[in-house]
Amino acid sequence: MKNKVKRTVLMLLVAVILFSAAMAIPALHNSKWKDIVQGAALGLTIAGIISVITLIIDYLRESKRGA
Repeated sequence: MKNKVKRTVLMLLVAVILFSAAMAIPALHNSKWKDIVQGAALGLTIAGIISVITLIIDYLRESKRGA
C-alpha cells in the first residue's frame, strides 16, 4: 500500500512540474513541444486520479474486511 501511495504522489508531482514548465518556459510558447509536455502532464494527472480512486477502493475493502 505504501508503494502505491508513493507512486501516486510522484505521478501527481511530476504532472504539476511538467504543466508548470509548459507554462513558465518562454521557449515553449508556440511550439509543438508545449503540446507534448502538456499532454504528458494531462496523462500523468489522469493516471494519478485513477490511482487515488483505486487506493480509496482498496482502503474501503480492507476496512470492510476488518469490521
